[in-house]
Amino acid sequence: MRQRDELHLLRWRIYFLCYGVVAALLILAFGFWEHQMVYSGYYADKAEQNRVREIALIAPRGRIFDRFHRLIADNRPSYNIVLIRENSPHTPEQTVGTLAAGIDVPAADLQERVDRVVRRHEPKFRPVILKEDVSPADMAFVKAHRFELPEISVEEQPRRRYMGGELAAHALGYVGEVTEAELVTPEFAEFKSGDIVGKSGLEREYNTVLRGKDGFKRVIVNSFGREMGRLEEQEPIAGNDLVTTIDLDLQKAAEQAIGDQTGAAIAIDPHTGEILALVSKPSFDPNLFATRISATNWNNLINDPRKPLQNRVIQSHFSPGSVFKVFMAAAGLESESLNPLRTIYCPGHATFYGHTFACDKKEGHGTMGLHNAIVNSCNVFFYNVGRELGIDRISKYATMMGLGRKTGVDLPNENAGLIPSAEWKQRVMKVKWYEGETISVSIGQGYVSITPIQAAYAMGGLASGGRLKQPHLVAPDSLRKIGYKAADVYVEEYPIHEATVDTVTRAMWGVVNEGGTGKVARIDGFDVAGKTGTAQVVSKQANLKGQQYKDNAWFVGFAPYRNPEIVVAAFIENGGWGGTAAAPVSHAVLETYYKKKTGQFNQEAAPSIALDVRSAPGPAGR
Repeated sequence: MRQRDELHLLRWRIYFLCYGVVAALLILAFGFWEHQMVYSGYYADKAEQNRVREIALIAPRGRIFDRFHRLIADNRPSYNIVLIRENSPHTPEQTVGTLAAGIDVPAADLQERVDRVVRRHEPKFRPVILKEDVSPADMAFVKAHRFELPEISVEEQPRRRYMGGELAAHALGYVGEVTEAELVTPEFAEFKSGDIVGKSGLEREYNTVLRGKDGFKRVIVNSFGREMGRLEEQEPIAGNDLVTTIDLDLQKAAEQAIGDQTGAAIAIDPHTGEILALVSKPSFDPNLFATRISATNWNNLINDPRKPLQNRVIQSHFSPGSVFKVFMAAAGLESESLNPLRTIYCPGHATFYGHTFACDKKEGHGTMGLHNAIVNSCNVFFYNVGRELGIDRISKYATMMGLGRKTGVDLPNENAGLIPSAEWKQRVMKVKWYEGETISVSIGQGYVSITPIQAAYAMGGLASGGRLKQPHLVAPDSLRKIGYKAADVYVEEYPIHEATVDTVTRAMWGVVNEGGTGKVARIDGFDVAGKTGTAQVVSKQANLKGQQYKDNAWFVGFAPYRNPEIVVAAFIENGGWGGTAAAPVSHAVLETYYKKKTGQFNQEAAPSIALDVRSAPGPAGR
C-alpha cells in the first residue's frame, strides 16, 4: 500500500511538471505570437530606426590669389548647429522651443528655417542648418543637452574668409546660402538647399571652378539618432584655386586715393586686357556674408543711399563729360569732317539752332586748334565738331571704339551704357532726334552715358591703334591648367589711321604735361597722357546747391603715351572738376605701377595680407 501511494505521488509530480512545461511553452508561444502579430509594426519601426545614416562633409571653396600669389580669399573652420528631422523624438516646434533660448536665436527664426526646408520637400535625413558659425558657448549648450535633444548636433563647415576685408570686395564678390528662387534657375540646378554659392563678383562668375566636391560619411545610428559606429567615409575635395590678374599694390593705391568719396577706378593692361585693379566706393566687407548676414547689417547696406553693394565700375553709367571729346576728335579725323589744322574762335559761348551753349571758360579760350582744344578742353571747339559729324556718325564711331556696349568682362551684371542715335530715340522714346541735342552729346552730355570700365577699355583701344582686348580678371590659360574649358580673350580691331592716333594721344600728353586740365596726373620719367572730364549732374540753369548737385569728375589716362602698358579710368561722383578730384586717383595708381616697374616701390607699403607661397599656383600670364 505504501508503495502504491508513493507511485501515485510520483505520477502527480510528473503530471505537474509536464503541465508546468506546457504552460511555459504556451506563454512563450503567446508572447511570440503577440510580438510577431500584434506589435509587429512597432518593432519594425524600432528596427528601422537602427539604420545607416549618411552625413555630408562640406568641401571648402578654392582660394583666390592676386597675380603675385598673395592670398585674397581663403577658408576658416567653423561649426553649425543642425537639426536631423528623421526619427526625431520631438516635433520641430518642441525642438526649436527648447533650443532657441540656449543659442540666443528667436524661436520664430529657427522655425522659419525648418519651414523653408519643409516647403521644398527636402528629405528628412538632410540636415537643417539652424545657426551658422556658432560660438563655444553654443556648442557647450548643445553638448549639455545631447540626451534631451538627440536630433540636434554640431557639424563642421568651412567658412569663407576675405583677407583684406573691404579690399577688392566688388571684384571678389561674396558668398551665401542658395535661395529658393535660385534653386529653380539653370545656373544653380546642380545645387541643393543649404549649399553655399557665389552671389556676386568672381565668386559667382567662377562658382563652378571654386566649388569643391562634398564628401560623406556613413554611420550607424540608434533609435535616438546617436552615432553607434562608422561604416564608410569619403573625404571632401576642395575647390580649385583661382589666380586673378589683380595687383594688390595697385588695388590698394586706388582705394586709398579714393578714400571715403563715392566713385570708381579701374586699371587695365591694354595689351592683354588684364584688369590690374578694380575699385568701387563705398565698399562693403564680404566677410559679413560668409555667415548668414544679420538683419541689421543687411538693412544698413541696402538702405545706404550711396549703394555700397553696387559695382560702379561695371554697373553704373554716367555722362563722360569732356572725356568724350577724345573720341569725338578721333571720329572727326577718321570721317574727314575735321581738318587737323582747323582753328575755331572761342568767345566763351556759341549759338546753334537758336540756343546758346556755354564754354567752361566764361571769358573764352580764343582761337583754338585741335591740339589746344583737347589740352584746354574747349567746349566751343567740340560743339562745332559735333554739329558737323551729326548724331548718327557720332554714334557709329563711338560704338565702334567700344563705348555704349558691354566689354565682356568676366563679372556678372555688366551694364551696356548708352550711345544715342536718331534711330534709338525714335524706337525708345517715339520722338525724333533734334539737332540741338547733338551739341550736348558732342561734349559727353545729354543722353550719352558710359561705365568706368568702358572708359578704360575704349581709351586703351584707341591709344593702342584700334585694338580692343576683352577685359578680364582671370586669364583663360590659368583655367585651362586646372582642366576647365575657357575661350580665348576676345580681340576686336577697328580701322583707324596712325596719324589720328598720334594726333589724339599727343594732345592727351599735353593735357598732363603742357599745363592742361590733367596736370595733377603728371609723373616725372613716365610719359602719362590723359583726359579730364567734368559732367553736369543737373542743368546749370537750375542753380541748385549742395554736394549731390556737384558735377561728376572723370580722368582717364595711360602711360607711356606711345604703346601704353597701363590705362586707368577714375570717376568721383559729385567730385567737381575732373582735374582736381579724379586725376589724383589715376596719378596714385600710375605712380605705384611706375615705381614697381623701376624698382622704387616700397614693399612695406604693400597691403597687409597673408601670403601663402607654398601652395600657391604659378604666376598669372601677362
